Amino acid sequence: MKIFLISASLFFLMACGSSNQAASDMAYSSEPAMGAPMEAPIAADMPMVEKSVPPIDGGVAGSGSTAPLNPGERLVIRDASLVFQVADVAAADQQIRTAVSAAKGYVLSSSTNGTDADAVIYMTLKVPSDQLDATITLVEKLADKVLSRSMSGSDVTEEYIDMSGRLVAQEAARDRLLELLKKAETVEAAVAVNSALTDVQSQIEQLSGRMRYLRQGSQFSSLTVEIRPIPTTPIVNPEGWQPLEDAKIALRGLLDFAQNIGTFLIGLVVWTPIWLPLLFLARYLRKRWLTRTPTPPSA
Repeated sequence: MKIFLISASLFFLMACGSSNQAASDMAYSSEPAMGAPMEAPIAADMPMVEKSVPPIDGGVAGSGSTAPLNPGERLVIRDASLVFQVADVAAADQQIRTAVSAAKGYVLSSSTNGTDADAVIYMTLKVPSDQLDATITLVEKLADKVLSRSMSGSDVTEEYIDMSGRLVAQEAARDRLLELLKKAETVEAAVAVNSALTDVQSQIEQLSGRMRYLRQGSQFSSLTVEIRPIPTTPIVNPEGWQPLEDAKIALRGLLDFAQNIGTFLIGLVVWTPIWLPLLFLARYLRKRWLTRTPTPPSA
């Protein structure tokens, strides 16, 4: 009996050991699908978002910077336009390009309509904001006649400050998500954190791009220039004298005059029932008034 009990106990222990080993093997083989805690190498295989995070400019406020504004600093985007006439359009175009280059600006766009002496040049220039007034003065000196001049400005300081605060909040959220990504122990957790991190990074890039645009727009003003040639009036008609054409014009004028007279007579006939009785009534009243008025005796 004792031998039977000992044999049964050993068989039970061996069966339990085999069951535990199989369960352990099954759990190990199904860890990726069941979301069990991940080993360090598996977590290291996840993409690291730090590599895709662009550096945020800060410290020095320059062109394309997203640094906070200094106390009292304002961002104003200025635009101006000039329309003027010159004797030599091509020469004025070259002089303006040279002046803009000397002011550390550049030509954003340029187009030409017409040819030779009738050519009109349209230019959009970008110049430093502190050089805008000087550039306008220089361009006006090249003009023989200024036809129009306009200047406008847009204060974007409030928008920039608002975006700066939102950017700081998004960057703080990004840093917290990066810490959570490092501590993620399951695939599901890592994927969820990475998805949220992608959304936050997208918002950071949008805010940074808009802030760089506003700061660069405040540092470089737009100047739109339209260069026109001075119109020349020919002394003699280049087509020469054309008597046949002049006769046609005179005949057309005569026909128009005759047509106007005919229109007037037709209207007069049509309105006869109205004006004719009124005419007789006026004559009758005039005669009665004359007969009732006593004639003064002659001396």
